[in-house]
Amino acid sequence: MAWASSLTHAVRKGFRTERVFANPWTLGRAVLAVAVGAVIGWATGNVLATTMMSVGTFICGIGTLLTPMRHRFVNALAMALAFSCAVALGVVLQPLHWYFLIVLAPVAFLGGLWWALGRAVGIRAYLVVIGLLITADISPGLSAGFDMTKWIAAGCALTVLAQLLPPYGRRHAAQRRKLADVYRFLASYAREEAETAGTARPASASFSAARSALGLLPQFARPAAAPLYGLLGEAERIRRTLYAEQGARGVPYRSVAEALEAVARTVASGRPHKAPEECLRELAAWRGRPAESLLPKIAEAERLADLSVELRRGDRPVPHMEVSALYSGAGPLSGGARRLTAALRPGDPLFRHAVRVGVGTTVAEAAGRAVGDFWGHGLPAHGFWAALTTMLVLFPDYEHTFARGISRPIGTIAGGFIAWGLLQYHWGHGALAIAVVVFTVLSFTLLRTGQHILNIVLTAWLVFLIHDIGTPEGPVAFGRPADTVLGALIALVIFLLLPTWHHRHVPVLLARWLRVQARLLPVVLTGYSDVASVDRAGMETLRTSLRRVHEELNSAVGKLPHEPRSHRGRWSEAELRRIMAGVDGLNRATVLLAEHLPDREDDVVPELAEFAAPVGDHLVALSDAAGGGEGVRPGALRDVFDPLSVSSGLAWLGDPESADGVSHARARALSSCLALVTAIETLTGELDAAAARRHRGRDRVHHASGAAA
Repeated sequence: MAWASSLTHAVRKGFRTERVFANPWTLGRAVLAVAVGAVIGWATGNVLATTMMSVGTFICGIGTLLTPMRHRFVNALAMALAFSCAVALGVVLQPLHWYFLIVLAPVAFLGGLWWALGRAVGIRAYLVVIGLLITADISPGLSAGFDMTKWIAAGCALTVLAQLLPPYGRRHAAQRRKLADVYRFLASYAREEAETAGTARPASASFSAARSALGLLPQFARPAAAPLYGLLGEAERIRRTLYAEQGARGVPYRSVAEALEAVARTVASGRPHKAPEECLRELAAWRGRPAESLLPKIAEAERLADLSVELRRGDRPVPHMEVSALYSGAGPLSGGARRLTAALRPGDPLFRHAVRVGVGTTVAEAAGRAVGDFWGHGLPAHGFWAALTTMLVLFPDYEHTFARGISRPIGTIAGGFIAWGLLQYHWGHGALAIAVVVFTVLSFTLLRTGQHILNIVLTAWLVFLIHDIGTPEGPVAFGRPADTVLGALIALVIFLLLPTWHHRHVPVLLARWLRVQARLLPVVLTGYSDVASVDRAGMETLRTSLRRVHEELNSAVGKLPHEPRSHRGRWSEAELRRIMAGVDGLNRATVLLAEHLPDREDDVVPELAEFAAPVGDHLVALSDAAGGGEGVRPGALRDVFDPLSVSSGLAWLGDPESADGVSHARARALSSCLALVTAIETLTGELDAAAARRHRGRDRVHHASGAAA
């Protein structure tokens, strides 16, 4: 995509209005906290209390409206404590003046790094940094600043107390939502399989999201949530069975999809749901090997879903192997620390994002302070609005950053004019308090509809709020839009100077995926030599790592169509499409081999163990080639496999007339191994062909340059 068309897409995305609203009860609690704070301030006649409690309830209210992974009270309490501490720290740092930037840079960097724990957590980290900026920029001194902090903390406390109000809903609501998404994905995959006859795409980020959500439960809460862990493990088994049976004939995929959709509804709602009767009858009449493999897993998922409705401690199921480490292993703190540590690698995209946030926020704060007033209508001597805008515009990817960088200033300018016009009339303290609450309701309601819509209302809210403590409307109504434009420009420039182009990151992710495959496949192949030879816990750890990298790879590929192509990726769109088809084929072959590991001594195939080392070596070399190293010749693995299969007797394993008396499981192991070799060679061929085309293009450029010279 050219720069012009890419920017056009970003503009359209930035001004797209979505119909996405918060849960009415969650919205009601947040609004109630704001209203109570406004009433307390109005009843006491304390304008500072009204203003600062509104700030506390508003910011913490946004934190509760973002998708929570923990109990809403715990989520609000953590947000209130972090925001209040940041505000108090800002008061202490305010006398530093310009030296405050030395502290702001690492704090903003950590705020950007917090995205490693999820988008909602990353935005909450932004809000905490904003709390630091509020008092560091506008606190009039230590005594008055701590008075502001007191009322802001009181507003945060109101938001926390509001979470104690009914209705209380189901326990582990966030975990239920993520598990329901998993089963909805399985249902959609089954429907796609019915329509495409064996070519459905297997990737889904919902499994990693559900695993992360369950990993956030503390140890003491996990036994009561045992059915949810069991549901995740069963979903893993169902997914692997669906992948292993892909393309099988006679599978009633639509009835399977209805059964899985019913499980999703049961988990999400906490009320039992069943598939339609005709689907249940079709599944009951289904016969054959796929039915013997899949139907017991669906029945177990239905049992666990019904059990999750009660979530009692008694009669809990034993967790499956896929989630045993998650069930009894390290808690959420160590898991979060691992993800943050992984994001600290300089090559990680989130590390670069954190650097952008740290640098951009600091530069915007410095620029806002240096510019000062805008024609007498600015906010003097601080860069709060510019720094806030830069931070909120910067997202980890190009598309969202540019969409927000364009739409946010436009909405802010429109909101500034609207508020300025309204403030031409006289507003008493009570009327202003009511207006602040009304604008808060609108801001909360429109939070996810689009940056342009949100900032129209948000700017008006801020103008009324700051005017409430005696600031003239002109400096706020015109100064904030001007600072917002400045901050947005800084954010876009910082992104272009330190970009994250997924065209460049895709080869790195593909190389990582192949390296994990190089560790996993030898373990799987060795597992065919002896029933007791496989470390299943270790294999599941590798499979989890493989899935996560695969999801990252698919996510990066999904972002490519909207990035400008002037920086040029290694592969063209057509080449990347064929390479990803090869990745899916290899992923399917790996699942097939792992799914059919022998569980009886009669079904072992020790001959496959001899092939483990060549496969691992070939995938390591292929990983180096994907990362930009020396290429791998197509057919190299086949050249190793053919003589090895003959010398070991593997080539005759499927011969029905051989004296071996080959079992069905052993013959299936041979066909799975052949499918693996074919998948690896297909991917090798695609990478080699793409590299050859790239070299030919460079040769033509060199020849043309030489001829011109």
